[in-house]
Amino acid sequence: MDKLLCRLTLVCPPDSTDRIVELMLSLDPPIPGFTTWDAKGHGFGFVGATVSERVRGHVKRSLITTVIERGEAERLLQIIAQKAPLPHLTFWIEPVESFGRLQALKPTSTHPADRAAHQ
Repeated sequence: MDKLLCRLTLVCPPDSTDRIVELMLSLDPPIPGFTTWDAKGHGFGFVGATVSERVRGHVKRSLITTVIERGEAERLLQIIAQKAPLPHLTFWIEPVESFGRLQALKPTSTHPADRAAHQ
């Protein structure tokens, strides 16, 4: 039976990222992997924004995203709420239809004519 996969995305203030990452790395069973990156949040809710952020019209944010089973996403959200509650943490969950890794295709021959025939 296929397990329902989803992409969990967390958006938080940059100074909270390490706290969430450490929590995610310490889980048992561990999360198989995730990605973080810097982002800018735009909108009307600038509570807690610095003067500089208000002038620029956006706030600094970090995004953390992972593809995991739906039940694990719910469990992770509960753990974050208990162990690292953040007032400005936003999340969303999206279904994932397919997930995997592509393997590099290697030509069976090194002769240029043979490679051209496979392209």
